[in-house]
Amino acid sequence: MSKRLVIFDFDGTLTDAEREGAPFRGGYLQDISTLTGWTLERVEEVASRVEREIAARPEAYGWLFQGQIVAPATVDPYLRMMPVARQVLDEADALMNPSDRERVLDGLLYKYNYQKTIEAFREGALSCLQALVEGSTFVVTNSHTDAVQGKIRTLEAQRVSEGGHGPSLTPLIERVHGRAKKYIIDDELSALPAQLSLPGLNRPVLLRRRYYYEVLDQLRAQAGVSWSEVWVFGDIFELDLSLPISLGAQVGLMANTFTPKWELDYLESHPRGHVLQSLSEAVALVRSGS
Repeated sequence: MSKRLVIFDFDGTLTDAEREGAPFRGGYLQDISTLTGWTLERVEEVASRVEREIAARPEAYGWLFQGQIVAPATVDPYLRMMPVARQVLDEADALMNPSDRERVLDGLLYKYNYQKTIEAFREGALSCLQALVEGSTFVVTNSHTDAVQGKIRTLEAQRVSEGGHGPSLTPLIERVHGRAKKYIIDDELSALPAQLSLPGLNRPVLLRRRYYYEVLDQLRAQAGVSWSEVWVFGDIFELDLSLPISLGAQVGLMANTFTPKWELDYLESHPRGHVLQSLSEAVALVRSGS
């Protein structure tokens, strides 16, 4: 096998975000009920209405961070919660100070309710990582390092319980880079292109994600490979893949029913873009080198 570096996102890429995120959604809405003084039933009604609106017009909604849209709001329960919570607060005329709202929603409530998520792996997660763990394979995620390491330990325990066949995932535990801050845009990072235009999307995809770039470039340099020898797999194009593909990497999008059409169309037409329905496809792509 030729020299290469493989980087996985984790939550939503190797896991089923909808199943694992259901308790996050429930807990978050309970907290919004407390903040607004509304009944949980009323909060749920507004949340369901906004979720339907997001599904009908995904291009109109996004994860707003520090005044900029940094990802679509459709792909998983965590991102959908951002516009849902803001709409509920707007209608309740609650927590109207923008800085206070951001600290509470994106900081306190997100972190608190993320701890309620369950472990729900995509089919083939264990075999996928086993197939690639003995090479230069890493995890780079927005999630906390210890949380993702715990999930890898669960997969390793599954391997052992099933007879201990195949490579151990233990080496991968120390290759997790958490809190990658893929959502933070630094417009002063002039060495990178500023944005990417995707047909079907009426706003630019922002590329100057400094912290994410620094982690990727450090791993690339340590592996001694060029960007063309880097593979990145994720489930949210803007957060996980837009920067790597602009740098020359090969990328694979683990699609789901909420993936925006403009992401699918762009990747299907790009020579270094791949839309995947299973983790086995990721292994096959890396092994084929194409």
